Amino acid sequence: MKRTKLLLSLGSLSVFSAIPFIAAKCDDTNEKDNKNPINPVKPGDTTGDQVTKVELGKLSDKAKEELNKLAKDGVTKTQVVAVLKTEKGLENLTESDLAKVEFKDNKLTIEADKESKLVSGTYEFTVQKLTPDAIIDLSKVQITGEAKTLLKAEAKDNPDKAKVLAALKKDNNFAKLTESDFEVSFKDSTLTVKATAGSKVIKGELNISSKTELDNVTLTEEVKKGLQTESEKSELKAESIVSILKKLPELKDLDAKDVEIKKESNKLTVTAKSTSAKFTGTLKFVFKVMLNMVMTEDIKKELQSEAKDKPNTSNVVNILKKIPALVTLKTDDVKVQFGTGKLVISASETSNLIMGTVSIEKNSVERKINLSTYNFDEKTKESLLTALDEKNDEENNSTKSSIWFTLSNLFKNGLEEDDFDVEIDTSKGSITIKASKNSKRLEGQYTLKKPQSSSVQNGKVDLNKLKLEENFVKRFLEEFEDGNLASLSAAKLLKEVKELEKITKDDIEEIKAEKDGTVTENGLTQDVFKKVTIKASASSKLISGKLVIEKKAK
Repeated sequence: MKRTKLLLSLGSLSVFSAIPFIAAKCDDTNEKDNKNPINPVKPGDTTGDQVTKVELGKLSDKAKEELNKLAKDGVTKTQVVAVLKTEKGLENLTESDLAKVEFKDNKLTIEADKESKLVSGTYEFTVQKLTPDAIIDLSKVQITGEAKTLLKAEAKDNPDKAKVLAALKKDNNFAKLTESDFEVSFKDSTLTVKATAGSKVIKGELNISSKTELDNVTLTEEVKKGLQTESEKSELKAESIVSILKKLPELKDLDAKDVEIKKESNKLTVTAKSTSAKFTGTLKFVFKVMLNMVMTEDIKKELQSEAKDKPNTSNVVNILKKIPALVTLKTDDVKVQFGTGKLVISASETSNLIMGTVSIEKNSVERKINLSTYNFDEKTKESLLTALDEKNDEENNSTKSSIWFTLSNLFKNGLEEDDFDVEIDTSKGSITIKASKNSKRLEGQYTLKKPQSSSVQNGKVDLNKLKLEENFVKRFLEEFEDGNLASLSAAKLLKEVKELEKITKDDIEEIKAEKDGTVTENGLTQDVFKKVTIKASASSKLISGKLVIEKKAK
């Protein structure tokens, strides 16, 4: 019988030493002029459009310069996050906001996670390997630091070629550069350094704008306080914002007609118009929001579930994060206390996101516990996951009873098994707990997954560390076919394991099987095994080591 099943499935089995220059390639994002530049947020307005992400393709020169230094083997998310957190608006960035940080083929790639509320897009830094005699492509050179400052000083009519040369020579890679290697010109607010046709040192051209780049302006504490005060007003005036920014030496010539000013959620953006002769880029300022100004009735009602002795700060923060202006809120930003029948939420002294205090009255009617936002601790999660190992009947009663026992001890609100339903996905090793429609104690749902095994090493699945479900082991030992078709049979059955979906018989070098007995079904006799040992082929690109599939002793 097993042989017939196996043969029918055959069709489904297929046999510089130094790093002189870095070229930055960014996502291109078109900016359109806003017809309504000033758009203050009304208190309690929580439309999703207010959440503005920082595009990795529009980082400041300071951030780029620091990231350039990380363009090498061994770069980690932790290092990249440390740099990005210095960028305006990314103070609360975490490693989970980045999908990928990779240095490969001389290229550093930083990719934002699609689910991130803080960043979007991709940033790439390509390192050019140059020999001492290599010709430098000016179009791929990123000028920063003192060299850029000196070049911008020459971005004017009749630029001094000698000073341009001196500026470029601040980088040792231009040591052999001479005035005969390039021409300089200034037009449309741009200094152009163009390689001469016969130069053996450089090629291409380099453009430096004479305009002040708003992205790279550093705000003083005095200016920050001024912008914070203006942001709290019901009406935002462009003239007032410009007046504050003009206190910075590099913005002393700024005029309201040079910029578009926009307020979204808790972010103020000042973007230079394309017609501005002196400024380019965008200045971003994240200001603190007053807790009582962004609070809505729905949020207040939900917070009433924590108006009790020993309120859970994590649960409070998860509820507040539903407010668009507070999506990056952390537990360190708030102080949570309960007294005299009130839940009091205050901004911490170190918070850069919120200010003020809000009080929530305790509701005399007991509110439902929202499973979607409840912060389960690790011990509770482990306890809930043990329900996956229960010997379940078709209705999962044993699993449900185990979950009920854990939750009832946690919530202490008279929870009944009828208050929730349980869904189990054995293939993913997950449990979903859903509040039942008529429950007066619960709402929402919560999904738990078993931690993934650490069986993947160096791109291969280490069979020695592979964890198999008990049900799978039982089925494997009953359906495995020994003999000439052993490798094919094992491969077919192992495909059910997530990590081995692409396995073929060629990945297997040797199989040893220990027979347990025989069973007869529908007149056919078949072998049943108590132990099967599978050894990976040395040439396999998928697996390594040995896998022992063995019947558990009773």
